Amino acid sequence: MNPQDSLDELIDDLYATFARYAEPGMSFCSYCYSDSMLQRIRLTPLRQLSPDDARTLLWDSWDHWESQDIYRHYLPRMLQIWGPPFWEEDLYMGHLFETILSLGFADWPADERSAITTYLRKLASLIKFVLPEDRDRFLLQVQNLEKPPNTQPQPTT
Repeated sequence: MNPQDSLDELIDDLYATFARYAEPGMSFCSYCYSDSMLQRIRLTPLRQLSPDDARTLLWDSWDHWESQDIYRHYLPRMLQIWGPPFWEEDLYMGHLFETILSLGFADWPADERSAITTYLRKLASLIKFVLPEDRDRFLLQVQNLEKPPNTQPQPTT
């Protein structure tokens, strides 16, 4: 099996799992987004959202989101652009992990947590990390997401 085929299946699973969050949101940071950009983001079908727009959403901090549900609406596309053929980068390696944890990831339904961690594990095998230890740090952060709620995470530095 082609590694991309497997990744495509996991991406489809992300979209299917998070399809219950159909609301694209109304309140975004007016400092970070122009009116035209907000209109484009809200009206564009999620899978067709440009990599640039999805990256801008990915870079938002946890407190810029109207709600967890709005974040989860966009999450499949934000995760998809991390991988091929887009290879968009987050602000820094731990940003996504910090954001989803701050948005209550430990309390999200099990199917959502599993879809995310399974995708991230597969993605880690495809990303060309600069340093070998970067892959280990990335996988440790995925492992921390998989821990039961109220479990102390492993240090990632």
